[in-house]
Order: sequence, then C-alpha cells, then structure tokens
Amino acid sequence: MKKIYVLFTILLGVCFISCGSAPKEEEVTPEAPKVEETVSEEVKEPEVVIEDDEVELIDEEVTIIDEEEEEYIRSTKDLSEEELVTKDEFNEDKAEILRIIQELQKVMEKEDVEDWLSYVDRDSKNFYSNPANIRKVNKKLPNKAIVLNGIGDYFKYVFIPSRKNREITEIRYISKTNTKAVQVNEDGSITRYYQFIKVNGKWFVQLDRV
Repeated sequence: MKKIYVLFTILLGVCFISCGSAPKEEEVTPEAPKVEETVSEEVKEPEVVIEDDEVELIDEEVTIIDEEEEEYIRSTKDLSEEELVTKDEFNEDKAEILRIIQELQKVMEKEDVEDWLSYVDRDSKNFYSNPANIRKVNKKLPNKAIVLNGIGDYFKYVFIPSRKNREITEIRYISKTNTKAVQVNEDGSITRYYQFIKVNGKWFVQLDRV
C-alpha cells in the first residue's frame, strides 16, 4: 500500500511539471492594410497638382480670348448687320492702319509734305487746295497767330503738332470703309487722332473738314 502511494505521488509530480512547462502559442496580430493607403496617397497627390495646372492654363486662355473679343466688339459696335466685318477683316484692317501710322510718324519727323500727300485721300487734297476752304479752316484754329496759305501749311502747323508721337492702339469703324484711329485713355474714353477711308482696297488718311 505504501509503495502504491509513493508511485502515485511521483506520477502526479511528473504530470504537473509537464503541463506547467508546455510552451505557450504565440498570438499573431494581423497587419493593417498599409499598402493600400500608401498607394492611394501617392496616386491622389499628383492628380491634384495636374488638375490645378490645367485650370490655371484654361483661365489664362479664356482671359486672352475675352480681351480680343471685347476689342472687336468695341471697334465694330457702330456697324450695321449688313456692314459687319469679320474678326479676320478687323485684324487685317487694324494691322494695316497701325502700320501706316508708324510710317506717318517718320514722315512727320522729316516734315516731308510730298511724301505725306501720298497717304492722303484725293477728296481731302482737293478740299485743302481750295483757298476758300483754307481760310475757313484758318478761322477755326485756336492759335490766331497761325496763317495757312495752303495744304503744306496745314500739314506743318496743324496735322503734325496734333498727331506726332501719339500712342494709337485701336480703331473704331464708322462704316466698313471708314475708320477712326484712336488712343484709349486711362478712364476708358478715347481720343481720335486719325480718320481713314478705304479706296479701291487701300486705306488713306482723310483730313478733317470745316
């Protein structure tokens, strides 16, 4: 009986030791889906930058188009529907008129009457060749010390002082063949310095009449 008790005690001790020393199973923590978040952020960031750049470029283009459209409307607003010029015609007329004005600046610096007359339309030359018309113009001048004896004096004492070195930037149509070349002032008003008439497809300076 004593032997049985001792054997039982030994077996119980061995079982206790074996159970207490069994290795514990490691807990496995699942990884968070970090890869998806990283990919999402990397893709999103350059898309935002590209969209911003595209919006800025579109805005700049719209601004340029609006300015050109506004000038075209300003220049042609007095024309009837039958006379309305296209944008291409407007651009061609404006470029040609501004080119002529640049050439006239050089003519005025030299005070070359003969060269200047080549830019003047025939009716204007006929008008200022009449002594009666010259006297009428002379009376209208604010400076009474000026005496006009012919179209050459008009060029020297009236035309040049009122137009030399002026900044002419836009045109205004009176009709499809008659335009004003103007300076746009800071307050939005305009000052007319030239009037042009188109004869046989060519623009000529039209002088003021009394």
